[in-house]
Amino acid sequence: MNTVPPKKSERPGGLTTPLRVILATTTALWMGSAFPQTVPEGTTRAPTELRFKEFFRSPQGPKGLEMSNTLLNADGQTVRVTGYMVQNERPPLGRFMLTPRPVQMSEHADGDADDLPVATLMVYLDPSQQDFAVPHVSGLIEVSGRLSVGRFEETDGRVSWVRLQLAPEATRGMNAFELAGYMHTLQHRH
Repeated sequence: MNTVPPKKSERPGGLTTPLRVILATTTALWMGSAFPQTVPEGTTRAPTELRFKEFFRSPQGPKGLEMSNTLLNADGQTVRVTGYMVQNERPPLGRFMLTPRPVQMSEHADGDADDLPVATLMVYLDPSQQDFAVPHVSGLIEVSGRLSVGRFEETDGRVSWVRLQLAPEATRGMNAFELAGYMHTLQHRH
């Protein structure tokens, strides 16, 4: 993994605010302590499976890339999406990106230039968890939540078109053992 080591002020003992790191339910699978996500209250049916290849119409027409009817009809619905978590040098707080293929972002070196596929899903943690950082998980993961479609400008200036809001119970804090292991891996990345 190519990541930038945390600044001295972000290392344990030098923190001005407590370090809070969470694991998404899918991350819990990586740690071997998964628990099932529950469907948000008021939802009586299981999440609908949505695939990245269903995000846009194919083949492209004279108007260029257009959102598919499948994606537009899923707006506001609870869906399940399987993909790869984007590996950032520094994960953004309260969210992560999911794509149909593995992607590693080098924000420091590449700036705004990135290799994100057009079908990228911005996954948001619950608003009460907006200051949580989600450690990267290699391999395919599955997330479920409420889908939102439309133009939205992120706090970092990135524009997202497809977003997924996780339920509060979809994430959990690391226990002391997991946090120690995570901090150890940060110190020994090359």
